[in-house]
Amino acid sequence: MKKSQWWILAVVVVLIGIYFLARSRQPIEKEIRFFRADSASVAEIKLFTQDDTLVVKKIGNAWKMTYPLTWDVNQQQLTSFFQKVLPAKTSATPMSEDPKLQSMYKVDSLSSNQVSFLDKNGKILDHVYIGNGTNTAFIYGRRQGENQIYQFKEDIINLVTPDVMQWRSPNIINLKQSQIKSIEVRYPQNTYTLTFSADSTKYSDARESFIIPASNRAQYKIINALENLMTWQFIDTGTEKYANDFKHPACTIRVNLNNGQTVTLTLAEHKQAAKQTADKNSFPEQPLILLKLNDQSAPLYQMTADFLNRFTRDAAHFKTEYE
Repeated sequence: MKKSQWWILAVVVVLIGIYFLARSRQPIEKEIRFFRADSASVAEIKLFTQDDTLVVKKIGNAWKMTYPLTWDVNQQQLTSFFQKVLPAKTSATPMSEDPKLQSMYKVDSLSSNQVSFLDKNGKILDHVYIGNGTNTAFIYGRRQGENQIYQFKEDIINLVTPDVMQWRSPNIINLKQSQIKSIEVRYPQNTYTLTFSADSTKYSDARESFIIPASNRAQYKIINALENLMTWQFIDTGTEKYANDFKHPACTIRVNLNNGQTVTLTLAEHKQAAKQTADKNSFPEQPLILLKLNDQSAPLYQMTADFLNRFTRDAAHFKTEYE
């Protein structure tokens, strides 16, 4: 290599070294943990806006929604809340300290999502205002009684919104096959019983009786439905308008448990009013499939047609073997 080329290479190496040295000395934006509450001390979470309020409390070792209704908490939502919201970080330097800009950043009392953390004695550990400002890509926060507005590093707005559908558990029942003694099913075309023993399941109705093949898919679908019965669609109010639908149910399922208890599921079809449409070839509205648990008038649970079909099958479906 010529002497001139060595000089060029040396200059390039020096310039690269200066570049990386300059980058290493650039100030790194300091971040802070925004919420002051300690997760171990939190016994109540209150989420509210001008229009909605949602309260979740720790009762014993379990978390329950206590307002606007009493219900089990969606564990996935609760876990995400504690993993993403409480440790959420913001820049250490406020975006603004001007009270007049609180509405622009949506951290005022009128347009923000407010979050309060309380301990077991009802003492407020933290109370903050969270909003997404004029640019929904950025989330901002302000503590009660303070004017400093901080920008969050992650989007947490959906986790601090008082949305009952996100916070209430979708689980209705979870019954394992080992808990079930028998299942009595009645629908307009037939009435049959599935009886479980240690090594087989027996099908019986008024016409015939037989042992269901172990690989039978119809049996499996019924067991699976009862093990993971859930829905995201609830009807909490105005359930009286569906009372007539349950006078002639589409299906009644009586689950007899080994401990002597019984769980009854009643399914009804509610025909919806036809929608006005200019399309003459449009399909009519499908009926709502509603489920009543143990004759409770509320809430009602909206189910799928597939769930109803799993139980309203004739005997032939239980005779077929599936590999």
